[in-house]
Amino acid sequence: MGNHENAGKVWLVGAGCSAGLLTLEGLERLRQAQVVLYDALLDPALLAEIPAGAEAIPVGKRCGHHSLEQASINDLLVKKAREGKRVVRLKGGDSFVLGRGGEELLALQAAGIPYDMVPGVTSAVAVPEHLGIPVTHRGLARSFTVVTGYTRNGDLEDWQALANLQGTLVFLMGLGQLSPICENLLQYGKAPETPVSILCGGYSAEELRLDGTLSTMVEKARGKAFAPAIIVVGPAAAMHLEGEPKDPVMVTGSRSFCHQVAMALEPLGWSVKQAPVLEIEPCTDRLPTSILEASWLVFTSRNGVRLFGRWLRQHSLDHRKLAGCRLASLGEGTADELSRLGFTADLMPETYTVEALGKALARAVAPGERCVLLRAEEGSPDLPRILEKAGVAYEDIPIYRIRPVQRAAVEKMELAPGTLIFGSAKGVHSFFAHYTLVSGTKILCIGPVTAKAVREEGFSEPACATVHSVSGLVRALQEGEKA
Repeated sequence: MGNHENAGKVWLVGAGCSAGLLTLEGLERLRQAQVVLYDALLDPALLAEIPAGAEAIPVGKRCGHHSLEQASINDLLVKKAREGKRVVRLKGGDSFVLGRGGEELLALQAAGIPYDMVPGVTSAVAVPEHLGIPVTHRGLARSFTVVTGYTRNGDLEDWQALANLQGTLVFLMGLGQLSPICENLLQYGKAPETPVSILCGGYSAEELRLDGTLSTMVEKARGKAFAPAIIVVGPAAAMHLEGEPKDPVMVTGSRSFCHQVAMALEPLGWSVKQAPVLEIEPCTDRLPTSILEASWLVFTSRNGVRLFGRWLRQHSLDHRKLAGCRLASLGEGTADELSRLGFTADLMPETYTVEALGKALARAVAPGERCVLLRAEEGSPDLPRILEKAGVAYEDIPIYRIRPVQRAAVEKMELAPGTLIFGSAKGVHSFFAHYTLVSGTKILCIGPVTAKAVREEGFSEPACATVHSVSGLVRALQEGEKA
Protein backbone atom coordinates (compact mmCIF):
# COMPACT_ATOMS: atom_id res chain seq x y z
CA MET A 1 0.00 0.00 0.00
CA GLY A 2 1.38 3.37 -0.95
CA ASN A 3 0.67 6.51 1.04
CA HIS A 4 -1.29 9.32 -0.56
CA GLU A 5 0.05 12.74 0.34
CA ASN A 6 -1.52 14.07 3.58
CA ALA A 7 -3.58 10.88 3.88
CA GLY A 8 -5.10 9.83 7.15
CA LYS A 9 -5.90 6.22 7.94
CA VAL A 10 -8.97 3.98 7.90
CA TRP A 11 -9.75 1.27 10.43
CA LEU A 12 -12.30 -1.34 9.36
CA VAL A 13 -13.89 -2.33 12.69
CA GLY A 14 -16.28 -5.24 13.14
CA ALA A 15 -18.75 -4.14 15.81
CA GLY A 16 -20.25 -7.52 16.69
CA CYS A 17 -23.98 -7.87 17.42
CA SER A 18 -24.14 -5.85 20.63
CA ALA A 19 -22.06 -3.26 22.45
CA GLY A 20 -20.70 -5.99 24.72
CA LEU A 21 -19.29 -7.91 21.75
CA LEU A 22 -17.15 -5.07 20.41
CA THR A 23 -13.52 -6.01 21.03
CA LEU A 24 -11.28 -3.94 23.26
CA GLU A 25 -9.20 -2.97 20.22
CA GLY A 26 -12.33 -1.96 18.32
CA LEU A 27 -13.49 0.22 21.22
CA GLU A 28 -10.08 1.90 21.41
CA ARG A 29 -10.13 2.71 17.68
CA LEU A 30 -13.69 4.03 17.91
CA ARG A 31 -12.85 6.34 20.81
CA GLN A 32 -9.90 7.79 18.86
CA ALA A 33 -11.83 8.36 15.63
CA GLN A 34 -12.30 11.73 13.99
CA VAL A 35 -14.79 10.37 11.45
CA VAL A 36 -17.08 7.33 11.87
CA LEU A 37 -19.06 5.74 9.04
CA TYR A 38 -21.50 3.35 10.67
CA ASP A 39 -24.02 0.70 9.65
CA ALA A 40 -27.76 0.50 10.31
CA LEU A 41 -27.80 -2.65 12.44
CA LEU A 42 -25.41 -1.50 15.16
CA ASP A 43 -26.28 -1.67 18.85
CA PRO A 44 -27.36 1.94 19.66
CA ALA A 45 -25.11 1.90 22.73
CA LEU A 46 -22.06 1.92 20.44
CA LEU A 47 -23.00 5.33 19.04
CA ALA A 48 -22.53 6.78 22.52
CA GLU A 49 -18.84 5.81 22.29
CA ILE A 50 -18.23 8.03 19.26
CA PRO A 51 -16.17 11.03 20.46
CA ALA A 52 -18.18 14.21 20.90
CA GLY A 53 -16.13 16.12 18.34
CA ALA A 54 -16.13 13.36 15.70
CA GLU A 55 -18.14 13.40 12.51
CA ALA A 56 -20.65 10.52 12.62
CA ILE A 57 -22.09 9.50 9.24
CA PRO A 58 -24.82 6.83 8.90
CA VAL A 59 -24.20 4.80 5.74
CA GLY A 60 -25.95 1.54 6.66
CA LYS A 61 -27.83 -0.61 4.21
CA ARG A 62 -31.02 -2.46 5.01
CA CYS A 63 -32.92 -4.52 2.46
CA GLY A 64 -34.75 -1.99 0.29
CA HIS A 65 -33.47 1.00 2.29
CA HIS A 66 -29.97 2.12 1.30
CA SER A 67 -28.42 5.21 2.88
CA LEU A 68 -25.52 5.12 0.41
CA GLU A 69 -24.58 2.81 -2.42
CA GLN A 70 -21.40 0.81 -1.85
CA ALA A 71 -19.41 2.82 -4.40
CA SER A 72 -20.36 6.03 -2.58
CA ILE A 73 -19.25 4.55 0.75
CA ASN A 74 -15.92 3.63 -0.81
CA ASP A 75 -15.49 7.15 -2.19
CA LEU A 76 -16.39 8.71 1.16
CA LEU A 77 -13.80 6.60 3.00
CA VAL A 78 -11.13 7.76 0.55
CA LYS A 79 -12.25 11.39 0.77
CA LYS A 80 -12.21 11.53 4.58
CA ALA A 81 -8.84 9.79 4.79
CA ARG A 82 -7.37 12.27 2.29
CA GLU A 83 -8.47 15.04 4.63
CA GLY A 84 -5.90 13.60 7.05
CA LYS A 85 -8.54 12.15 9.39
CA ARG A 86 -8.56 9.01 11.55
CA VAL A 87 -11.52 7.20 9.99
CA VAL A 88 -13.39 4.24 11.49
CA ARG A 89 -15.68 2.21 9.27
CA LEU A 90 -17.91 0.57 11.89
CA LYS A 91 -19.67 -2.49 10.51
CA GLY A 92 -22.08 -4.88 12.21
CA GLY A 93 -20.81 -8.37 13.02
CA ASP A 94 -17.53 -9.07 11.24
CA SER A 95 -16.58 -6.97 8.21
CA PHE A 96 -15.62 -9.96 6.06
CA VAL A 97 -18.57 -12.28 6.81
CA LEU A 98 -21.06 -11.20 4.13
CA GLY A 99 -20.15 -7.63 5.04
CA ARG A 100 -18.49 -6.33 1.86
CA GLY A 101 -15.47 -5.21 3.87
CA GLY A 102 -13.16 -6.59 1.21
CA GLU A 103 -14.64 -4.27 -1.41
CA GLU A 104 -13.95 -1.27 0.81
CA LEU A 105 -10.35 -2.30 1.40
CA LEU A 106 -9.77 -2.82 -2.33
CA ALA A 107 -10.96 0.75 -2.90
CA LEU A 108 -8.56 2.01 -0.23
CA GLN A 109 -5.73 -0.01 -1.76
CA ALA A 110 -6.41 1.49 -5.18
CA ALA A 111 -6.35 4.99 -3.69
CA GLY A 112 -3.17 4.37 -1.70
CA ILE A 113 -4.89 4.96 1.65
CA PRO A 114 -3.35 3.28 4.74
CA TYR A 115 -5.77 0.97 6.56
CA ASP A 116 -6.03 -1.71 9.20
CA MET A 117 -8.67 -4.27 10.25
CA VAL A 118 -10.19 -5.10 13.61
CA PRO A 119 -12.12 -8.39 13.47
CA GLY A 120 -15.64 -8.60 14.88
CA VAL A 121 -17.91 -11.31 16.29
CA THR A 122 -20.17 -12.46 13.47
CA SER A 123 -23.90 -12.78 14.02
CA ALA A 124 -23.73 -16.18 12.30
CA VAL A 125 -22.22 -17.57 15.53
CA ALA A 126 -23.18 -15.01 18.20
CA VAL A 127 -26.95 -14.85 17.70
CA PRO A 128 -27.53 -18.64 17.63
CA GLU A 129 -25.31 -19.01 20.70
CA HIS A 130 -27.13 -16.17 22.48
CA LEU A 131 -30.46 -17.90 21.86
CA GLY A 132 -29.27 -21.35 22.88
CA ILE A 133 -28.02 -22.95 19.65
CA PRO A 134 -24.39 -24.09 19.27
CA VAL A 135 -23.47 -24.09 15.58
CA THR A 136 -21.26 -27.13 16.26
CA HIS A 137 -21.87 -29.86 18.83
CA ARG A 138 -20.25 -33.26 19.18
CA GLY A 139 -22.46 -35.96 17.73
CA LEU A 140 -24.73 -33.49 15.93
CA ALA A 141 -22.64 -31.09 13.83
CA ARG A 142 -18.90 -31.09 13.21
CA SER A 143 -19.02 -28.08 10.88
CA PHE A 144 -21.15 -25.08 9.99
CA THR A 145 -21.68 -23.25 6.72
CA VAL A 146 -22.67 -19.59 6.44
CA VAL A 147 -24.82 -18.77 3.43
CA THR A 148 -26.27 -15.50 2.18
CA GLY A 149 -30.02 -15.60 1.69
CA TYR A 150 -29.90 -12.55 -0.55
CA THR A 151 -27.84 -11.85 -3.65
CA ARG A 152 -27.94 -8.72 -5.73
CA ASN A 153 -28.30 -10.48 -9.08
CA GLY A 154 -30.37 -13.45 -7.87
CA ASP A 155 -27.63 -16.07 -8.28
CA LEU A 156 -28.73 -19.49 -7.06
CA GLU A 157 -26.84 -21.54 -4.50
CA ASP A 158 -25.67 -25.08 -5.17
CA TRP A 159 -28.63 -26.59 -3.33
CA GLN A 160 -27.47 -30.13 -3.95
CA ALA A 161 -24.17 -29.42 -2.18
CA LEU A 162 -25.90 -27.64 0.71
CA ALA A 163 -28.44 -30.41 1.17
CA ASN A 164 -25.64 -33.01 1.34
CA LEU A 165 -23.84 -31.21 4.19
CA GLN A 166 -24.20 -32.91 7.57
CA GLY A 167 -23.34 -29.87 9.70
CA THR A 168 -25.28 -26.71 10.52
CA LEU A 169 -26.47 -24.32 7.81
CA VAL A 170 -26.70 -20.65 8.86
CA PHE A 171 -28.53 -18.33 6.44
CA LEU A 172 -28.01 -14.58 6.86
CA MET A 173 -30.39 -12.04 5.28
CA GLY A 174 -32.63 -14.93 4.22
CA LEU A 175 -36.04 -14.27 5.72
CA GLY A 176 -37.49 -13.06 2.43
CA GLN A 177 -36.29 -16.31 0.84
CA LEU A 178 -37.50 -18.64 3.61
CA SER A 179 -39.91 -20.57 1.40
CA PRO A 180 -37.39 -21.21 -1.44
CA ILE A 181 -34.72 -22.17 1.11
CA CYS A 182 -36.93 -24.81 2.72
CA GLU A 183 -38.31 -26.03 -0.61
CA ASN A 184 -34.88 -26.41 -2.23
CA LEU A 185 -33.32 -28.19 0.73
CA LEU A 186 -36.26 -30.63 0.75
CA GLN A 187 -36.13 -31.10 -3.02
CA TYR A 188 -32.42 -31.97 -2.90
CA GLY A 189 -32.68 -34.51 -0.11
CA LYS A 190 -32.88 -32.95 3.34
CA ALA A 191 -35.35 -34.79 5.56
CA PRO A 192 -38.67 -33.01 6.21
CA GLU A 193 -38.15 -33.36 9.98
CA THR A 194 -34.78 -31.55 9.89
CA PRO A 195 -34.88 -28.94 12.70
CA VAL A 196 -35.04 -25.26 11.71
CA SER A 197 -34.88 -22.17 13.93
CA ILE A 198 -35.50 -18.58 12.90
CA LEU A 199 -33.80 -16.08 15.19
CA CYS A 200 -35.24 -12.57 14.86
CA GLY A 201 -33.82 -9.34 16.27
CA GLY A 202 -30.94 -11.00 18.10
CA TYR A 203 -29.56 -8.97 21.03
CA SER A 204 -32.41 -6.44 20.75
CA ALA A 205 -35.45 -5.84 22.93
CA GLU A 206 -37.57 -7.58 20.30
CA GLU A 207 -35.55 -10.80 19.96
CA LEU A 208 -37.61 -13.87 19.10
CA ARG A 209 -36.83 -17.54 18.49
CA LEU A 210 -39.20 -19.60 16.31
CA ASP A 211 -38.66 -23.38 16.12
CA GLY A 212 -39.92 -25.86 13.54
CA THR A 213 -38.76 -28.17 10.78
CA LEU A 214 -38.15 -27.85 7.06
CA SER A 215 -41.72 -29.00 6.45
CA THR A 216 -43.38 -26.71 9.03
CA MET A 217 -41.22 -23.61 9.33
CA VAL A 218 -42.76 -21.53 6.55
CA GLU A 219 -46.21 -21.75 8.11
CA LYS A 220 -44.93 -21.21 11.67
CA ALA A 221 -43.04 -18.09 10.63
CA ARG A 222 -45.95 -16.48 8.78
CA GLY A 223 -46.95 -13.24 10.50
CA LYS A 224 -44.43 -13.73 13.31
CA ALA A 225 -40.89 -13.61 11.89
CA PHE A 226 -39.26 -10.25 11.19
CA ALA A 227 -35.94 -8.93 9.94
CA PRO A 228 -33.11 -8.93 10.77
CA ALA A 229 -33.33 -12.70 11.06
CA ILE A 230 -30.98 -15.67 10.97
CA ILE A 231 -32.17 -19.08 9.75
CA VAL A 232 -30.44 -22.09 11.32
CA VAL A 233 -30.92 -25.53 9.73
CA GLY A 234 -29.67 -28.86 11.11
CA PRO A 235 -29.83 -31.07 14.20
CA ALA A 236 -28.17 -28.43 16.41
CA ALA A 237 -31.08 -26.07 15.71
CA ALA A 238 -33.23 -28.21 18.03
CA MET A 239 -30.99 -27.54 21.04
CA HIS A 240 -31.94 -25.15 23.84
CA LEU A 241 -28.95 -24.00 25.87
CA GLU A 242 -30.29 -20.59 26.88
CA GLY A 243 -29.69 -21.14 30.59
CA GLU A 244 -32.04 -20.14 33.36
CA PRO A 245 -35.00 -17.92 32.41
CA LYS A 246 -34.33 -14.28 33.27
CA ASP A 247 -36.57 -11.47 34.42
CA PRO A 248 -34.89 -8.66 32.49
CA VAL A 249 -35.14 -4.94 32.93
CA MET A 250 -36.01 -3.05 29.75
CA VAL A 251 -35.30 0.64 29.29
CA THR A 252 -36.77 2.85 26.58
CA GLY A 253 -36.50 6.46 25.46
CA SER A 254 -33.60 8.08 23.63
CA ARG A 255 -30.54 6.02 22.72
CA SER A 256 -28.37 7.99 25.14
CA PHE A 257 -30.82 7.53 28.02
CA CYS A 258 -31.06 3.79 27.37
CA HIS A 259 -27.27 3.58 27.36
CA GLN A 260 -26.95 5.54 30.63
CA VAL A 261 -29.42 3.30 32.44
CA ALA A 262 -27.85 0.10 31.08
CA MET A 263 -24.36 1.24 32.12
CA ALA A 264 -25.66 1.97 35.64
CA LEU A 265 -27.55 -1.31 36.08
CA GLU A 266 -25.44 -3.98 34.35
CA PRO A 267 -22.46 -3.73 36.76
CA LEU A 268 -24.96 -4.36 39.58
CA GLY A 269 -26.09 -7.65 38.04
CA TRP A 270 -29.23 -6.71 36.13
CA SER A 271 -29.89 -8.04 32.64
CA VAL A 272 -30.85 -4.93 30.64
CA LYS A 273 -32.54 -4.76 27.25
CA GLN A 274 -32.49 -1.43 25.42
CA ALA A 275 -35.49 -0.40 23.31
CA PRO A 276 -34.71 3.11 21.97
CA VAL A 277 -37.77 4.85 20.54
CA LEU A 278 -36.42 8.41 20.32
CA GLU A 279 -33.57 9.99 18.36
CA ILE A 280 -31.68 13.19 19.17
CA GLU A 281 -31.27 15.55 16.22
CA PRO A 282 -28.74 18.36 16.90
CA CYS A 283 -29.68 21.99 16.24
CA THR A 284 -26.27 23.45 17.08
CA ASP A 285 -26.08 25.24 13.74
CA ARG A 286 -28.50 27.75 15.27
CA LEU A 287 -26.25 28.65 18.21
CA PRO A 288 -24.82 32.19 18.02
CA THR A 289 -21.48 32.81 19.70
CA SER A 290 -23.20 35.64 21.61
CA ILE A 291 -24.58 33.06 24.06
CA LEU A 292 -21.12 33.00 25.66
CA GLU A 293 -21.82 36.57 26.85
CA ALA A 294 -24.93 35.51 28.81
CA SER A 295 -25.00 35.74 32.60
CA TRP A 296 -26.42 32.21 32.88
CA LEU A 297 -26.44 29.14 30.64
CA VAL A 298 -29.19 26.73 31.66
CA PHE A 299 -29.05 23.02 30.81
CA THR A 300 -31.90 20.59 31.38
CA SER A 301 -30.34 17.35 30.07
CA ARG A 302 -27.12 15.48 29.39
CA ASN A 303 -27.87 15.70 25.66
CA GLY A 304 -27.81 19.48 25.75
CA VAL A 305 -24.48 19.54 27.57
CA ARG A 306 -22.89 17.03 25.17
CA LEU A 307 -24.00 18.99 22.14
CA PHE A 308 -22.82 22.25 23.69
CA GLY A 309 -19.39 20.68 24.28
CA ARG A 310 -19.28 19.44 20.70
CA TRP A 311 -20.21 22.95 19.48
CA LEU A 312 -17.37 24.49 21.52
CA ARG A 313 -14.85 22.07 20.01
CA GLN A 314 -16.14 22.41 16.45
CA HIS A 315 -15.77 26.18 16.64
CA SER A 316 -12.46 26.06 18.57
CA LEU A 317 -13.97 28.19 21.33
CA ASP A 318 -11.80 28.57 24.42
CA HIS A 319 -13.46 27.62 27.71
CA ARG A 320 -12.11 30.85 29.18
CA LYS A 321 -14.73 32.74 27.16
CA LEU A 322 -17.23 31.42 29.73
CA ALA A 323 -15.35 32.95 32.66
CA GLY A 324 -18.12 35.43 33.40
CA CYS A 325 -20.97 32.98 32.85
CA ARG A 326 -22.68 30.82 35.48
CA LEU A 327 -24.13 27.42 34.71
CA ALA A 328 -27.44 25.94 35.89
CA SER A 329 -28.24 22.23 35.80
CA LEU A 330 -31.62 20.54 36.16
CA GLY A 331 -30.20 17.48 37.94
CA GLU A 332 -27.15 15.47 38.94
CA GLY A 333 -26.86 13.67 35.56
CA THR A 334 -26.67 16.99 33.74
CA ALA A 335 -24.20 18.30 36.33
CA ASP A 336 -22.03 15.19 35.86
CA GLU A 337 -21.96 15.82 32.12
CA LEU A 338 -20.88 19.43 32.74
CA SER A 339 -18.04 18.14 34.92
CA ARG A 340 -16.86 15.97 32.01
CA LEU A 341 -16.38 19.20 30.07
CA GLY A 342 -14.43 20.70 32.98
CA PHE A 343 -17.27 22.86 34.34
CA THR A 344 -19.02 22.95 37.71
CA ALA A 345 -22.74 23.65 37.96
CA ASP A 346 -23.33 26.86 39.92
CA LEU A 347 -27.00 26.09 40.50
CA MET A 348 -28.94 22.84 40.82
CA PRO A 349 -32.36 22.58 42.47
CA GLU A 350 -32.91 20.17 45.37
CA THR A 351 -35.63 18.37 43.42
CA TYR A 352 -34.96 17.65 39.75
CA THR A 353 -38.05 19.16 38.15
CA VAL A 354 -38.46 22.00 35.67
CA GLU A 355 -40.64 23.83 38.19
CA ALA A 356 -37.94 23.64 40.88
CA LEU A 357 -35.28 24.79 38.41
CA GLY A 358 -37.40 27.77 37.36
CA LYS A 359 -37.98 28.87 40.96
CA ALA A 360 -34.27 28.47 41.80
CA LEU A 361 -33.30 30.62 38.82
CA ALA A 362 -35.89 33.25 39.75
CA ARG A 363 -34.15 33.60 43.14
CA ALA A 364 -30.59 33.47 41.81
CA VAL A 365 -30.68 35.67 38.69
CA ALA A 366 -30.00 39.30 39.52
CA PRO A 367 -31.81 42.20 37.84
CA GLY A 368 -30.24 42.98 34.46
CA GLU A 369 -28.79 39.49 34.06
CA ARG A 370 -29.77 37.33 31.08
CA CYS A 371 -30.38 33.57 30.94
CA VAL A 372 -29.96 31.38 27.89
CA LEU A 373 -31.89 28.10 28.00
CA LEU A 374 -30.07 25.43 25.96
CA ARG A 375 -32.51 22.53 25.75
CA ALA A 376 -34.77 20.47 23.53
CA GLU A 377 -36.95 22.17 20.95
CA GLU A 378 -39.89 20.37 22.59
CA GLY A 379 -38.93 21.51 26.10
CA SER A 380 -41.56 22.05 28.78
CA PRO A 381 -43.32 25.44 28.60
CA ASP A 382 -43.28 25.61 32.40
CA LEU A 383 -39.68 26.86 32.63
CA PRO A 384 -40.18 29.98 30.42
CA ARG A 385 -43.53 30.61 32.13
CA ILE A 386 -41.93 30.68 35.60
CA LEU A 387 -39.08 32.93 34.41
CA GLU A 388 -41.50 35.36 32.75
CA LYS A 389 -43.63 35.53 35.89
CA ALA A 390 -40.50 36.32 37.93
CA GLY A 391 -39.38 38.99 35.44
CA VAL A 392 -36.20 37.13 34.47
CA ALA A 393 -34.82 37.99 31.02
CA TYR A 394 -34.15 34.86 29.00
CA GLU A 395 -33.62 33.38 25.54
CA ASP A 396 -34.94 29.88 24.81
CA ILE A 397 -32.60 28.40 22.18
CA PRO A 398 -33.17 24.81 20.99
CA ILE A 399 -29.91 22.87 20.93
CA TYR A 400 -31.57 19.64 19.76
CA ARG A 401 -34.92 18.19 18.81
CA ILE A 402 -36.39 14.79 19.65
CA ARG A 403 -37.76 12.56 16.91
CA PRO A 404 -39.43 9.13 17.13
CA VAL A 405 -37.37 6.20 15.85
CA GLN A 406 -38.98 4.72 12.76
CA ARG A 407 -39.75 0.98 12.79
CA ALA A 408 -40.35 -1.07 9.68
CA ALA A 409 -43.09 -3.17 11.32
CA VAL A 410 -46.63 -1.80 10.95
CA GLU A 411 -48.31 -3.88 13.66
CA LYS A 412 -47.55 -3.38 17.34
CA MET A 413 -45.32 -6.01 18.92
CA GLU A 414 -45.96 -7.42 22.38
CA LEU A 415 -42.96 -7.33 24.72
CA ALA A 416 -42.53 -9.13 28.03
CA PRO A 417 -39.90 -7.48 30.25
CA GLY A 418 -39.98 -7.98 33.99
CA THR A 419 -39.67 -4.22 34.55
CA LEU A 420 -39.89 -1.40 32.00
CA ILE A 421 -38.18 1.95 32.69
CA PHE A 422 -39.35 5.22 31.15
CA GLY A 423 -37.31 8.44 31.21
CA SER A 424 -39.71 10.94 29.59
CA ALA A 425 -43.32 11.48 28.65
CA LYS A 426 -42.40 11.62 24.97
CA GLY A 427 -40.67 8.28 25.35
CA VAL A 428 -43.83 6.80 26.89
CA HIS A 429 -46.06 7.82 24.00
CA SER A 430 -43.49 6.81 21.36
CA PHE A 431 -43.07 3.38 22.98
CA PHE A 432 -46.78 2.61 23.05
CA ALA A 433 -47.11 3.71 19.43
CA HIS A 434 -45.00 0.65 18.55
CA TYR A 435 -45.38 -1.87 21.37
CA THR A 436 -47.77 -3.45 23.86
CA LEU A 437 -46.87 -5.10 27.16
CA VAL A 438 -47.86 -8.45 28.65
CA SER A 439 -50.01 -8.31 31.75
CA GLY A 440 -48.03 -8.02 34.98
CA THR A 441 -45.15 -5.91 33.62
CA LYS A 442 -43.82 -3.55 36.28
CA ILE A 443 -43.35 0.05 35.14
CA LEU A 444 -40.85 2.45 36.71
CA CYS A 445 -40.80 6.14 35.77
CA ILE A 446 -38.07 8.73 36.32
CA GLY A 447 -40.53 11.36 37.54
CA PRO A 448 -44.18 12.43 37.95
CA VAL A 449 -44.57 13.93 34.47
CA THR A 450 -43.47 10.64 32.95
CA ALA A 451 -45.78 8.71 35.30
CA LYS A 452 -48.70 10.87 34.18
CA ALA A 453 -48.00 9.93 30.55
CA VAL A 454 -48.01 6.23 31.52
CA ARG A 455 -51.42 6.66 33.16
CA GLU A 456 -52.66 8.35 29.98
CA GLU A 457 -51.67 5.17 28.11
CA GLY A 458 -53.92 3.11 30.40
CA PHE A 459 -51.59 1.91 33.18
CA SER A 460 -52.96 2.93 36.55
CA GLU A 461 -50.10 2.39 39.03
CA PRO A 462 -46.61 3.07 37.63
CA ALA A 463 -43.84 3.32 40.22
CA CYS A 464 -41.85 6.55 40.34
CA ALA A 465 -38.26 7.26 41.42
CA THR A 466 -38.03 9.53 44.46
CA VAL A 467 -34.96 11.23 42.99
CA HIS A 468 -35.61 12.05 39.33
CA SER A 469 -32.36 10.81 37.82
CA VAL A 470 -30.68 7.64 36.59
CA SER A 471 -29.20 7.03 40.04
CA GLY A 472 -32.69 7.54 41.47
CA LEU A 473 -34.00 4.84 39.13
CA VAL A 474 -31.26 2.47 40.32
CA ARG A 475 -32.18 3.09 43.95
CA ALA A 476 -35.87 2.54 43.20
CA LEU A 477 -35.09 -0.81 41.56
CA GLN A 478 -32.92 -1.87 44.48
CA GLU A 479 -35.63 -0.92 46.98
CA GLY A 480 -38.21 -2.79 44.89
CA GLU A 481 -36.10 -5.94 45.07
CA LYS A 482 -35.96 -5.73 48.88
CA ALA A 483 -39.70 -5.09 49.25
